[in-house]
Amino acid sequence: MAISIPDTAFVIACYRANHEAMSCDPFAKLWVKPGLQAWVDEFAAEVSQYDEILHCMRNRYFHKTLNEVLEHDSKLLCINLGAGFSMYPYNLSESMVTIEADFEDVIQFKKNAIANFEAKGLLPARNVIRIECDITRKEDQLRLKSMLDSYKNYKKVIMIEGVFFFLNKDEIVSIIDFCRDILDTGDVLLAESFEDHTKKTEVWNRLKNYFEKELHSSGNATTLPFSFYKNLPGFHLKRKNSTLELAKELRLVPEKLEELEVLNEYCYFLVRE
Repeated sequence: MAISIPDTAFVIACYRANHEAMSCDPFAKLWVKPGLQAWVDEFAAEVSQYDEILHCMRNRYFHKTLNEVLEHDSKLLCINLGAGFSMYPYNLSESMVTIEADFEDVIQFKKNAIANFEAKGLLPARNVIRIECDITRKEDQLRLKSMLDSYKNYKKVIMIEGVFFFLNKDEIVSIIDFCRDILDTGDVLLAESFEDHTKKTEVWNRLKNYFEKELHSSGNATTLPFSFYKNLPGFHLKRKNSTLELAKELRLVPEKLEELEVLNEYCYFLVRE
């Protein structure tokens, strides 16, 4: 069943909609359209039956972590790089200001869809600013940086979810350098990626083959070792979690399920020094 890379945003939204309570996303269902469940079922059969719930754990992690920061700093600016169809602002405190950055086609589609949802009374009002940009480009990074002058008294959280997988190492380093530049001491960087050992698993090979067949992609993807985050200059690694760990805590997967059997993503909470 052919699928494009932009379609994957709808598929992941369908994951979250199928498990609203676990994903902490009651609004993901707004993105669900006919045919999505067939893609979800196909991916489960060909790649991993656990991918759906682990993606929900990823969303749950970012939601819970943002809420944790909000409990200490109500004046919060969340900068979501590569926001896709995520819906975090609408299920968190209205005091949070959000800047969502993504490619032009994603932002334009989302702007129109959100306006339609709000007009129908399906979403609460939130302060969300959306910017069309390629976050790997220096000129777009500078344009995004210029928007922050109005929020000098806000604690900042940058979140990068589902992005590094598609970038090369140089692009990732450029984005981290940008984050280091715009964050002040005590601000937070939340990032997510696969670790290197994942590439040695059978489930990764199935993912690669699926991407090559259905997305006409080379199947190349970037993974990052724990040491990359632990040794990032200018940041202190406060904690590390994984989607498999979170799923086991909630007893959503078998306790004896091994990491090599799933596409386990790691989430990192870093504090700017």
